[in-house]
Amino acid sequence: MFYFDDFYGRKILKSDLLPEADCFFTTRDFVLTCADKKDLEEEALKNREFLKNKLSCSEITTAKQTHSSNIEVVTKNKHFYDNTDALISNVKNSLLLMNFADCVPIILYSPKYNTGAVIHAGWRGTALEIAKKTIEKIKNELNIPPVEIIALIGPAIGKCCFETDEDVFNKLVFDKNNLEIYEKKNNKYLIDLKLLNKNQLINAGVENIDTCSYCTCCMSDIFFSYRNENGKTARHSAIIKIKGD
Repeated sequence: MFYFDDFYGRKILKSDLLPEADCFFTTRDFVLTCADKKDLEEEALKNREFLKNKLSCSEITTAKQTHSSNIEVVTKNKHFYDNTDALISNVKNSLLLMNFADCVPIILYSPKYNTGAVIHAGWRGTALEIAKKTIEKIKNELNIPPVEIIALIGPAIGKCCFETDEDVFNKLVFDKNNLEIYEKKNNKYLIDLKLLNKNQLINAGVENIDTCSYCTCCMSDIFFSYRNENGKTARHSAIIKIKGD
């Protein structure tokens, strides 16, 4: 279950599936990436330094997100990855961060193997099955069984607000008989991106999944929403720190 918590005076969102891990989703109260809101640039820079200080990390590892299915395994001393939408790390004390404003944020962590990941799954990444591919990469390259991975699907645009045309629907929904995933209204389609990603994780072998019910578009007073704010918005973030010695 997801719950709001306090991070040294800033509102964040956590899950009781990983209560002891340093992983959470930020809100408008803790902006780390200003994007199109240049008036928040100074605040975001200060908050990044604040985050590093409180989590005892010298650097933040992040990426240029391009709505791809490109996945990188983090190496020590490299902190930026171009054209990447999922980062995996078992580097001790590494701090992973990705940014969102309606797209689906996913945090993965294996307490047994002290390995984590952050995934940016917009509708394009979801159609490319980035969540499933990330699990497969963790399994194949790091030899971690999917059953040892806990997944948190964070706040994102909900089925209530993600309205698309038929071309996007056909790229996303392969099982047209599964009416949990979508509904059709006035020749438009309302699609549940969080459920699509959850199904990918299940199909990849993940058993412990917590899915946040919050819709960023409906709750744009708490989260940033690209759709609700016509693209002129900042970003909230998904964050995980890999434990050190």
